[in-house]
Amino acid sequence: MRRMLAPALAACLPLIPITSLASDAPRNILRIGYADIQFNTDSADMTGMPGTTPANVQAEVRDSGTLALVYERKLGGPWSLLMQAGAPPVIDFDGAGSAAPLGKVGSARAWFPAVLLAYNFDVLGMQPYVALGVNYTWFSEEKMTAAYNTAFGGTSSTSKMDDSLGAVAKVGVEVPLIGNWSAGFSYARYWIDTTATIKTQTPGVGQVKRKIDVEADPDVYSLTIGYHF
Repeated sequence: MRRMLAPALAACLPLIPITSLASDAPRNILRIGYADIQFNTDSADMTGMPGTTPANVQAEVRDSGTLALVYERKLGGPWSLLMQAGAPPVIDFDGAGSAAPLGKVGSARAWFPAVLLAYNFDVLGMQPYVALGVNYTWFSEEKMTAAYNTAFGGTSSTSKMDDSLGAVAKVGVEVPLIGNWSAGFSYARYWIDTTATIKTQTPGVGQVKRKIDVEADPDVYSLTIGYHF
């Protein structure tokens, strides 16, 4: 998917019509609203020092929600550039596989801004659109729970999650309201994968390092209010 994305965007650029910047129509839209985040988790088994990690230990990402913020810049004709972000949510990780009885095993704050190229339509006064782009995701405030430490015989643990670069696809519709205001609804799919490295201080052994690969790939449903200027 990532290898196909850059050529696809590059192929679209010559198709964007070059128009005069002088126009009475607003060229910018600022949207704010709520985003419901539903994760589609695919977890590998945790790996670690032989004899220290049970088989089939996996992770599941809990669904979340956050404040959505989107800026759109009209480029010309039906094309526009979308830049979207929002308040970075704290996401929780539950144990899965043989670790399911542990419940919540960790958490992290996720930052996943995205840039997309959109093609807009005009249908009965509404403006549906399709968009394709990239997201860059990183994590902060990674923590492991006491339940994890106890299950693995440790006194404390630290976690570090790798950054992720992936595709994002989006469809949506903008409905005009009064004056320069509009309402919008959209669906987006993000492709996000990361590797968590967890280091646990273990009595009699020292620091034990374990890793787990997780693909999150969330579906994001957003409801926003937009101002055109």
